[in-house]
Amino acid sequence: MTSARLRFALEQLTSGDWQLFERFCSEFLVPEFPGFRTTATPSGDRGRDGEVFTLDSVAHTGFQFSVTSDWRTKIRSTFRTLIDNGIVYQRLIYCTSQQIGSLADGLKGELWDEQSILLDVRDREWFCERELTSPEREVSSAELVERVVTPIVNSRGIAKVAGSPLSSGEAKVALVHLALNAEDRAGDRNLTKTSFDALVQSVLVDTSQENLLTEAEIIDRVRALAPHGADSQVAALTKSALDRLSRKHGPVKHHSSHGGYHLSYEATEAWKEDAAAYILEQQSLEEDLAAAAYGYVEILDSDAEQLKAESKTLRIALEAVMFRSGESFAAAVEGGDPARVSVDEMVEQVTALGLPLKLHPTQAVRAILEVISNPAEATRRHLTRVLDAYTLLAFLQQTPDVQKAMSRVFDNAKVWLDTSAVLPLVAETLIDDPSERLQTTLLNSATSSGLSLFVTDGVVEEIHYHLERCISYLRQGNGRYGPPPFLYAAYMLSGRDERQFPKWAEDIRGEIDPDRDIEEYLAEKFNIRLNDLAEFAEKADQTLRAATMELFSKRRSRSYDGQADRTQKVIDRLAIHDMESVVGIIELRRNAKPALGHEVWWLTLDKTAFRLSSWLRQQMGREAPDTPALSPDYLSQLLRLGPLRRNLDSDEVRRLPLIIDVTRLETVPPKLIEIARSTRESMEGLDERRIRREVRDALHKARTELRRSHDYGQAAESSVAERLRVQRS
Repeated sequence: MTSARLRFALEQLTSGDWQLFERFCSEFLVPEFPGFRTTATPSGDRGRDGEVFTLDSVAHTGFQFSVTSDWRTKIRSTFRTLIDNGIVYQRLIYCTSQQIGSLADGLKGELWDEQSILLDVRDREWFCERELTSPEREVSSAELVERVVTPIVNSRGIAKVAGSPLSSGEAKVALVHLALNAEDRAGDRNLTKTSFDALVQSVLVDTSQENLLTEAEIIDRVRALAPHGADSQVAALTKSALDRLSRKHGPVKHHSSHGGYHLSYEATEAWKEDAAAYILEQQSLEEDLAAAAYGYVEILDSDAEQLKAESKTLRIALEAVMFRSGESFAAAVEGGDPARVSVDEMVEQVTALGLPLKLHPTQAVRAILEVISNPAEATRRHLTRVLDAYTLLAFLQQTPDVQKAMSRVFDNAKVWLDTSAVLPLVAETLIDDPSERLQTTLLNSATSSGLSLFVTDGVVEEIHYHLERCISYLRQGNGRYGPPPFLYAAYMLSGRDERQFPKWAEDIRGEIDPDRDIEEYLAEKFNIRLNDLAEFAEKADQTLRAATMELFSKRRSRSYDGQADRTQKVIDRLAIHDMESVVGIIELRRNAKPALGHEVWWLTLDKTAFRLSSWLRQQMGREAPDTPALSPDYLSQLLRLGPLRRNLDSDEVRRLPLIIDVTRLETVPPKLIEIARSTRESMEGLDERRIRREVRDALHKARTELRRSHDYGQAAESSVAERLRVQRS
């Protein structure tokens, strides 16, 4: 027994479990208070559940046991009842299944000042920390866990609370096992072996020495989880897993006399512990989603129970999106186009689910993205391993040999970055905490794994042009320049002095040779080298060039409509840059023809790039090439699951961000820029660190108000600028 299961058991207790909790407390307290006696009678307990008996005087210490969440009201009510009944204690020990900690400090002082009674709160964490301090406490904890946790973490129980997008209970248990198996995947272990180890153990949940499964039964159950694999292949991989797992001291026991298998006692206990921890993490995720959902709808803000129910529904929606993302990733590796889950697609998916949400689907997606964009470490760990589990399950449903499928993925590849992938890197230099620089973390891991990163002359030119637009916007306002340029907005929302923006930009480029300065900046800061593709694009098929140019010209024209400084000449120039990158990479691929997968890619956040395949098929038919577009979320999954992970240490793999369209270059409302500017002006003369904090706080408050009025752009929920606003001083 360790505290994860006990913590989970205590969290699950409701008002109907009061007797169970009282019995647990009575047994748990005996080692510390041998004279403890219960005081409950048919006529009532007169305000306490027990006291410490003494021979020489009246009892000085009383106890109250409670599972209620409204602990303040319960404690005050207990004291009033004791006074009304003429019971005077020097010390009242309040035992609760809730997590209270320092929140009771004020109440302790109040009761001491008013009644000179010491309030001693024993909350959930207190019990968990002392679970293994005596045999009596171990026994009482084990009994509570057996009553509360075991029914939940058996196969039927886990199927009710996990893997909501999956249809079968067996698949849900398999999902949890695959998620719990994340540490085994962190190194260079064969994905097929680790996946089948997880599947075999998942079908053996609930087995014991008295409840065996034969080899044939195990193979049949595993085959249901990998339905499209050849029967002989699934059988061979399952037998191999059984051989590995049933070796001496292994998690599976083989009874040759009965011809059956079961999980060992140790493995069963480990499963119960890990499954309980998984559900606790899931509940923690729901708490984060509840916080993100607050502020949209009045009924949720005023009713904690409805907000809690909404958070569960949001978690179900999030897992449905993750399941879809896993399926798309597996399909792409098997020969489809690299997937990108856009915000619009997420809204469509959430709408199609028909869930009983109080939030509008767009609001639900914003809340989900707020959690995904910068989660706490525990939440990120949970989300990452759940996404990877859904992805592996999607692979297994297509092909049993996951390792062979992933071997098609590039190794030591070359990746060209679009401007949309570079600007967030530059913006993230404004973030003080390196752990919050998601795009930077991703690309640092990419280079560590052996990938080479490049930009074209066109991207360098666009960065230069973007910085000039920022300077012009600063000097002339938003009249002809449209919405605030991305880097200017990110700078302002970080709380910095607007007047210092030109100086900050000078760190990136100077006046004499700005393009060369930018090239050197990218190489020094991010290990990104200049490698132009115009020469390769010139050699490509003219039909391909024309079709690609047409698509990106249309997109640029729509995006920049109404911006006076975006002349047709500028729009054409930007479209040429896109065309040269896409067509140049396609031409490189045509010449390389690697045996396993493409080794040249284009990293971009431009949603038009992910429409390229269907567009080219319309224009060119069967002659249309594969798209080179690669999204950050796809790259992150490749680094976690693909052959490149062998080049990363476990810490680098754990730090990989979970990205689902969270660094988009959306429009930031000018109203927020004005709030940042005016707040800074009002704080003039204060310490720079204090000013930045005040600006971020003002923006955070404005964000809530704007969110209530539903006129705040989606970028405020998920862009780099959002992370700048919420970072702490």
